[in-house]
Amino acid sequence: MNSSTATAPAAWSLAGRVASQSFAGGSVTLDVATPSRGLHLRSHGDDGDALLGVDLTALADHWVRGADVVATYEPTDPRRLRSTVMWRALGCEAGVASWEVVVSAQTALLETDVAIAVHADVAADVAADGVLWSAGHAADRWQPLTDAAALPVAATAILVRRPASTCLIAVHPADARRLDAARTGGRCELTCRLFVAPLEKGVLLRSRVLAALGPSAGDTAWADRVLAAFAASPPPLTT
Repeated sequence: MNSSTATAPAAWSLAGRVASQSFAGGSVTLDVATPSRGLHLRSHGDDGDALLGVDLTALADHWVRGADVVATYEPTDPRRLRSTVMWRALGCEAGVASWEVVVSAQTALLETDVAIAVHADVAADVAADGVLWSAGHAADRWQPLTDAAALPVAATAILVRRPASTCLIAVHPADARRLDAARTGGRCELTCRLFVAPLEKGVLLRSRVLAALGPSAGDTAWADRVLAAFAASPPPLTT
């Protein structure tokens, strides 16, 4: 992308447990007390999209640091899981606004199931090619999603088309995950299931999921560029 078209992410503002931010073409809010609802977008005429919701409860602490909203969760269920979630605004470039969520998990038990899901619920075009999937590499062709049960294990990215904009959801290709998608009428529900293997005490797991919103024209081209940059980005511990 041409760096001259890039806009740095705006800082989040925090009012109690609700963070808010403006970006080119819209605004986004996040209630850290209900992380499963994720980022609520108002933009491009496609109000009501919910991106990067994380299937957690029991908020322990939260804060804002520039373009990051960070929250910790300590559920009291038998898994004894402690999770840290960071929603990071990545700014806008060539008309594409993007965010990522970094999910970390650890446990005090010797071993436990640590599966955590990241969700999105977005408006979708009902056309046959309204939802596409990809394995996340530029050489791979985008394929229409015709049957959620047939979504390949290799799938790392989903492209949801609408008349006013296109939404991209992708899990980092280096992370263990399972990606599911289901279309119902004019909506598409996406789920990235992270940490598919059991977690041992003393081990910290971390995974990333990306969401981007951009123009419907040339959407597979900008999505390929965003995915390439996401795949090449350094692990969260080095940023």
